[in-house]
Amino acid sequence: MEIAVRERRWLKLILFSLAATVTAALLFYNYSLNAIIAAMYRGESLPFLNHLVRNTADTPLSYFVARGRSVFSYLILLDVVAHIFLTLLLARNFMWRTLVAFFMTPASPLNLAVFRIAVFVGVLSQIHPWETQWFGKVPHELQMAPFGVGSLLPHLPISQSSMTIAITLLTVVCVTGLLGLFTRISVVLALIGSFYVLGVPEFYGTVEHYNHLIWFLAILAVSRSGDALSIDALIRASKRRDQGVTTPPQPSVVYSLPLRFACLLMGAIYFFPGAWKMRICGFDWAFSENLRNQMYARWMDLDGWTPFFRVDLHPGIYRSVALATLFFELSFILIVFFPRLRLPLALVGLGFHFGCGLFLRIPFLDLWICYVALLDVSGGLAILKQKFPRLEPTPGKLARSNVDEDGSWNVPVVASENASRWAPIVMVGTALLMGCCYAGSLGIVRGWPFACYPRFAWNPGTEVQSVEVSALTPAGQVLFQDTPDLHRTLPYHAFGGQLAVLISTREQDPGRFVERIKALWKLNVQQDSRLEKASIVRCYLVTLNTIPERRNENPARREFIFEFSP
Repeated sequence: MEIAVRERRWLKLILFSLAATVTAALLFYNYSLNAIIAAMYRGESLPFLNHLVRNTADTPLSYFVARGRSVFSYLILLDVVAHIFLTLLLARNFMWRTLVAFFMTPASPLNLAVFRIAVFVGVLSQIHPWETQWFGKVPHELQMAPFGVGSLLPHLPISQSSMTIAITLLTVVCVTGLLGLFTRISVVLALIGSFYVLGVPEFYGTVEHYNHLIWFLAILAVSRSGDALSIDALIRASKRRDQGVTTPPQPSVVYSLPLRFACLLMGAIYFFPGAWKMRICGFDWAFSENLRNQMYARWMDLDGWTPFFRVDLHPGIYRSVALATLFFELSFILIVFFPRLRLPLALVGLGFHFGCGLFLRIPFLDLWICYVALLDVSGGLAILKQKFPRLEPTPGKLARSNVDEDGSWNVPVVASENASRWAPIVMVGTALLMGCCYAGSLGIVRGWPFACYPRFAWNPGTEVQSVEVSALTPAGQVLFQDTPDLHRTLPYHAFGGQLAVLISTREQDPGRFVERIKALWKLNVQQDSRLEKASIVRCYLVTLNTIPERRNENPARREFIFEFSP
């Protein structure tokens, strides 16, 4: 008990120190750092600081300001890491017990069953039959293999008929998996089907970050997710009653480990985009016009849509939101280790995604619905049962705190459990984490099934590039000009993905660029027969102003690329 009390005191002191130092550093960063660097640049600061700035005659002040703010951002992160190290050193017993409790605390089968249902709902929400079938007729010249499937892509059958069959089968196994009928078989088939059906749009330049659904299905494939809230569970319960056994499945590590690895994977999803923001921009990602410019670029992608509340006109709000985003993304993977903080973390995450949906139209429904992995559903129902005794009994038990009333640690003992029951979960979960960390550390945004989720790390400024196509008849009549007309003939995500591919390959491989743009034109002709009248197709690289009030000036610049006769 004495050790626990002493460690709690250290933890309070470390947390207070961390909050105080980071707050002070951020205030200095935002309000005083530029002035200090300017004084160093003029040689008016302290001598040892002035010595850090050299070659001022040949280097502008802006360089030193940017460099100094970047270095100071890293110093703030170093302060955070130092406090984490102090926690591991001075409260190592607490941290060890927390780690053991995180992985080895049993959970009710109800919690895992709820997670299974959420995952299948997420997969079903991402099955878009019309758009997915459409990719079956896209020319192979427009394929662009994401990281991870380059050698596999040429061997995958991609046609409208194969897509129709795959979509139908995937929908069926998702429904059976959601209902818990032949649960293990349904999960395995859903994993295979999702890799194909959800992966096909990724093979044509589209970036749809629902990779986590594949990861979660892989975890469920080696888990006992059908032991509650399933038809399989009802059948097994009926057989047990016939044998005189009425006890339902008890809480076990077999049910908790899949949820813990799902939490860590969600933490990795958030951590690496936050790390890349800090790597590229530092805290300037928050204390600048970055988030505003990110919103402008996104609104331009949405055909000039703007939200009902113009948050971009309120710097104090969007900079505060940007700073909160950094803290949320970087701290999620640490907070999930503490049971009492998971519900608040889930609520903050819901607010984060609600804001993304409201101001960027990026709802990420299929991710935040999986937040049920953070919650002790069984324990919550047990609390309700205590408050409302008339409620029917639930199969779960109210989870005990890891700390007894006397302050001593009480981690559930699971040594009696057969390790062979949960070893596959550990192996699959570890492999998934390694793949996720590999893609995240390299910043691989276009990858399947592993990828770094949207980083939004670079400041896009207030201008973006796009490709403009002008089609003319033999008489010189313009059939259409500008990208929005082209946009309406293709699914939105496919169109955006192809434009991104065109722009990225123009400098890297001019021959491939021409081949792709001709194939894209043929695809548009298939979608709109009016385009068959075109005799000349001219392509331009255009620069567009993303500020809503200046969109009527677009294009800001136009550069002719080439023309061809269909």
